[in-house]
Amino acid sequence: MNVGLCIVILAVIATAGCGSGSSSWTVHPDGRIGPLQLDVSTESDVRAFAGEPFKLAQVFSEAKKDSVGYELYYRCGDRCVTVYAIAYSTGKLADFDTQSPRFVSERGSRVGMTAAHAAATEHRKIVPDCGEGHAIHLRWDDHHLFVLQIFAKKVSLITYLGPHTLSYEGLC
Repeated sequence: MNVGLCIVILAVIATAGCGSGSSSWTVHPDGRIGPLQLDVSTESDVRAFAGEPFKLAQVFSEAKKDSVGYELYYRCGDRCVTVYAIAYSTGKLADFDTQSPRFVSERGSRVGMTAAHAAATEHRKIVPDCGEGHAIHLRWDDHHLFVLQIFAKKVSLITYLGPHTLSYEGLC
């Protein structure tokens, strides 16, 4: 077989299942996450967008000790995970968090960016978060928590908890 053809075949195999190269998906304050939408998208929609998860996990209510939904876990690289939570009450996407730099805010902030640069980009302040953590709040109201979480002076996680969040303790 031709060496050039072998290289092309290996390149195709290596990129299969990896998405569309360098594309990114925008996380919007209104709950849109790429082609998905909080309280609209179903598990089928998540799977059509992200593929087969490597893990499914039940989420339990602390008060009732009952399962309130489940999370679909996707690898996004070495020590990188993206999680989509589906609420049983609605059958829809309730929460999202990612360590992937492929997801960006409307203004372009992403995981891996310095916190100072993200704060300047978002025209927001870095504020104290749970424990010793810090965050940049992109939306924070009675029904939506959309934040860039900070660790070691860098954006480490993008989190969006929607109106039907499974995270009853919020971000802590």
